[in-house]
Amino acid sequence: MPPGRKRRAPTEVEPDGDDTPVPPRTQRRGSTSSSASATGSEDEGAGSSANQQQMIKSLVRLALACEHARLPIRRGDISSKVLGTSSRQFKRVFEGAQLALRQTFGMEMVELPAKEKVTISQKRAAQRSQQTQSQASTSSKVWVLSSSLPAKYRDAAVLEPSKVPTSEAEAAYTGLYSFLIAVITLGGGQLSEAKLDRYLRRMNADQSTPIDKTEKMLARMVKEGYLHKSKETVNGEEMTEYFVGPRGKIEVGEKGVAGLVRRVYGLPLDGAPGDTDLERRLERTLRISASLGTHTQSVANGSSITT
Repeated sequence: MPPGRKRRAPTEVEPDGDDTPVPPRTQRRGSTSSSASATGSEDEGAGSSANQQQMIKSLVRLALACEHARLPIRRGDISSKVLGTSSRQFKRVFEGAQLALRQTFGMEMVELPAKEKVTISQKRAAQRSQQTQSQASTSSKVWVLSSSLPAKYRDAAVLEPSKVPTSEAEAAYTGLYSFLIAVITLGGGQLSEAKLDRYLRRMNADQSTPIDKTEKMLARMVKEGYLHKSKETVNGEEMTEYFVGPRGKIEVGEKGVAGLVRRVYGLPLDGAPGDTDLERRLERTLRISASLGTHTQSVANGSSITT
């Protein structure tokens, strides 16, 4: 047999008039990579949203734990215990936690007022620092939980005292710090230690109370922010004054003081007409107390000190 000849493979001839280019195979790879990138971005967005929701839940738990122990919610604790490396998400996480607290617990985080400069040395130091700073920050970056329920639900029948340690002990403690805050507020916003002892003696609480010994009870109120204790030496004599603390201003405030006075005198608490003379005196006293607080704040902001 004659040796077989190799046959050449037939070449494909494109038909005339067909100029459509053949799409390169790399287009399929490009489309695949773009779809994978889109899927990855969606997964990343979902993961970021889930992470933000987890931080919101952590902030709610932190706020409830701090309130249970009567501790303030500090910005530093939020950054270290909740946000971690995501400090830029503070605003979104804080707003989400506020919404969850209002909808689930009927509470919200309220910023505490900055501590006032009460002694002469503190006022002068604030005045000197104000001269070097163009604008001082008025934000304390500290919050506490407060009820967000409508006024008609803020009643003892609805908001019962906490059962920790017992409801009786909690009610007694609430009554004591509310009374002391009212006495200090009605006394012009400050009260000397001698006058405070005199009021406690009238209540037969100068040595002990249903909560604890009087000295330990006052120390607890100062620690938890209901009262502020200031010591200053003037002409070689140490003077101790008590003021309303930041938490006391939020939880009780002037409205709570007015309500306590009306309750003592048997007047209605819902704004119904009562003793007009007492209402007039109460309004005048609270206005004087507020003006003293405004004067203290103006001194801290750098205005002149008057004696």
